Amino acid sequence: MVNSSLAYEILLYINSFYFGLFATCELEAARLILGRKGSLSEKDVPVMFSVLLTVPSITGVLYLLIWQVVVLRIEYIWCTLMLSLQSLEFIFASMFIVTMCRGPSYD
Repeated sequence: MVNSSLAYEILLYINSFYFGLFATCELEAARLILGRKGSLSEKDVPVMFSVLLTVPSITGVLYLLIWQVVVLRIEYIWCTLMLSLQSLEFIFASMFIVTMCRGPSYD
């Protein structure tokens, strides 16, 4: 006879780790969706949230690059590429926010 309570507790325990990973991945997807939506509609609020969500993403990549004990060469290449893309994204998103926050120019 299988104890369903024990199986349920084991699944909840495993799901707690999976949910953290899933939430992190979804947070990064939300960052990309907010950035694209704000850029296409030329609104600055979604882009600001995208920039705020870029900071934890950069921190995660830096963890993989610097503080991880074993780093493979391919991981180093992919993380460096991701970090450079995120840095450029941060710079251009900041420039977009500055241009959107300025009032209209009537020259």
